[in-house]
Amino acid sequence: MSALCEMSISHMFKSPRAAGASIQVFAPTVSLVLFTGAIGFGSPVWSARAQESGALKGVVTTPEKKPVPLARVRLVGTTMATMADTDGTFRMFALPQGEQSVEVRMMGYTSVLVPVEIEAGRTTDLQVVLTAIALPLETVEVVGDTLIVPQMQGFEERRARGAGRFFSRTDIDKMQPRLFTDVLRRVPGLQIGMTNGSVNSVGSVRTARTNGVMGGRPCPILYYVNGTPFPVTNEMAINSYIQPEDVAAIEVYNGASEIPSQFNSTMLNSPCGVVLVWTMIGKEPRKQSH
Repeated sequence: MSALCEMSISHMFKSPRAAGASIQVFAPTVSLVLFTGAIGFGSPVWSARAQESGALKGVVTTPEKKPVPLARVRLVGTTMATMADTDGTFRMFALPQGEQSVEVRMMGYTSVLVPVEIEAGRTTDLQVVLTAIALPLETVEVVGDTLIVPQMQGFEERRARGAGRFFSRTDIDKMQPRLFTDVLRRVPGLQIGMTNGSVNSVGSVRTARTNGVMGGRPCPILYYVNGTPFPVTNEMAINSYIQPEDVAAIEVYNGASEIPSQFNSTMLNSPCGVVLVWTMIGKEPRKQSH
């Protein structure tokens, strides 16, 4: 490769006119040519180095042909390494020619060692299959009280105090109730009145005591579902809204002296008795039309 530099110098001098004559002086043109040389990408030295190495490309998959991203690919005996892309493909360049070994590793898979032949000036294709293995985990021993979800923590605290009747999910499963009121039948002092509805049997739950000045009217139960008042009348019986399989726990307080202060509401007629229903997480009472 050469560079040519040319420089031309031209001057013309014109003397003032004197005695009717003029003098013109011309300077000759001078050209300078410089030649330089350099070694570029096409030089014999560079080409010789390129012909001494080769390249490697490939893909890492599972036996089901699914790609294994981020697998580590290393040329054994060298510091040359790369990571597989998200589709499992990889490339390595400027590898020494000859017989080589490629190690492929990925957590959760068996590592493999693959022999390859690197040819100078060429790219070798490689297919690597990794098999998943089960990772052994250390045994974890849990010591302590039974885990309680937040909404059930109050249930356990009130049951520990002993006032009222309590039914856990285990207790309900042992009863195998067909209707919700089948559980309440186990509570002394509650009266269950059953009538046939359009879909199934409905039940009204009342206490044995009466209310009113003359004590002539039965005292109805007040329901709470997941901590919220859930008024139920004779026309809208509790069996139409709550199914036994949806219940996590039940608390029954028969009389004002047993009712916890946060559920004792004179306005809602709670002194007759309170039934607290806690449903499975994510479930609410089923709404039905009548």
